[in-house]
Amino acid sequence: MHQQIISENIMKQYKLIFITGLLSILFYTSGFSQRITSYWMKNLPQGNYLNPAKESGCKIFIDIPVLPNFDINLTHSGFTINDAIKQHPFYLDSFMIDLDGIEKALKTGNNINAETEISILNFGLALKNDLNISFGVNYKLSEFFEYPKALIELRRGNYRKNETPLAFNFRQNLNLYREIYIGASKNFNNTLYLGAKLKYLSGYANIKTNKMDLEWYTSIKPEDMYDWTFNSDFDINAASIIPWNFTDSAGQINGIDIDTTLISNPSSDLSSLLFPKNTGLGIDLGIEYILNNRLTLSASLIDFGYISWKTNSKIMTQQATFKFSGLDIAKYIGNLNDTTGENTTLGEKIKNDMIDTLMNVFNPTIEETAYRTSLNSKIYLGANLKITNWLNTGFLYKGIFFNKSLISAWSFSANANLFKALSYSVSYTIMNASANNIGMGLAYKAGPFQMYLITDNMAAPFWAVNGSNFSDEWLKNTKTFNFSFGLNFLICGNKYDIGLME
Repeated sequence: MHQQIISENIMKQYKLIFITGLLSILFYTSGFSQRITSYWMKNLPQGNYLNPAKESGCKIFIDIPVLPNFDINLTHSGFTINDAIKQHPFYLDSFMIDLDGIEKALKTGNNINAETEISILNFGLALKNDLNISFGVNYKLSEFFEYPKALIELRRGNYRKNETPLAFNFRQNLNLYREIYIGASKNFNNTLYLGAKLKYLSGYANIKTNKMDLEWYTSIKPEDMYDWTFNSDFDINAASIIPWNFTDSAGQINGIDIDTTLISNPSSDLSSLLFPKNTGLGIDLGIEYILNNRLTLSASLIDFGYISWKTNSKIMTQQATFKFSGLDIAKYIGNLNDTTGENTTLGEKIKNDMIDTLMNVFNPTIEETAYRTSLNSKIYLGANLKITNWLNTGFLYKGIFFNKSLISAWSFSANANLFKALSYSVSYTIMNASANNIGMGLAYKAGPFQMYLITDNMAAPFWAVNGSNFSDEWLKNTKTFNFSFGLNFLICGNKYDIGLME
């Protein structure tokens, strides 16, 4: 009984922290939804962001973030809370890190991904001859980071019987850019729908690794058992509209200098903020084909394009090998108290010498030159089966291209259109090596206003309002958190009217 009360108090504290953090994010984040669950929701204009062939069925669509529309998307393919934390064996009101659980859950490479998209304006207009046009201005931020399982395996030591190395292979891709697009979609005989968007891109910041690999070899020969060999291979690109450079001391990089003038006083260089010189092009392509009165097939390619980075752009490359066979203690013996006329301890002297050696060996080559990066393109492949006039089921495959890898997700959904004004969807998605993603989408229209609420994983919001053991376990085993809310302004004709008060 006492243990149960303690656990309930701990969960209440966690819930308070979670809700406070969530509300803070909601008030300071605005964007529009690109969730998987929204793909097959009827009468929701946000479906056009995932497939430009999709049409809202309204004459005019405007997405203006008068209210704080927001979109949060965080995913982790590695361990969950349940893998990483366990009850302390001696203190009932405490938890501890479970290193064994973390190691068991990790794969060779693990991804941490975060995305948000800030909507400035999105506008759609239906013309004659079944033609729709659209225009939009959006800011997009994406962060894809991959880390190796070797980080946790290092706790078992660096020695390997077969002399294979500990391989620390990292991948990083951060993009912050603005897109200005024009789009068009065409309905051919109410059977074939084609759509496309052309995007002009302006880049604000980028950090991309083509390679960021470090290998640690330990010799298995008895005479060289304490020899360590480190091989590094780095190829890193970075650019920003904010001036930055490396702190150079005697030819060695020991820091980064950032000019914060533009941050503290944006009006000092409005041209860089409004019209960055890092430019590129992108396209979205989509198709939907109604095979018969029940089956619809769909496919799209989103964010296919590039950005050329020219402002404060640098390419850092480095290939080096460092062999460590121990320290030559002889040069330190007899100088334990004062080696340089200063009060330098032996440990500090050894540390400084080691740092100097490593900085000399692993000092990268810096080239201030332009480079080009590709966007993290997405593909969607889907099929929809009509059950009744108000109910249908959908299948969707989503793939994201990241550093020559493909991150996949598979989703099944049931979608209903009730009372003309209400669109509802329930989805089940397998993604991030996790199969416990139950999502929900809800869109309600009253007059010209439509409000939507979408998530691909209900674990976090369900846990926030429910104190059951089931919700606790669901949250602790989830690898995805996303939540979207928005408000649309729609003017629909009588044929497509889905409102209650128009």
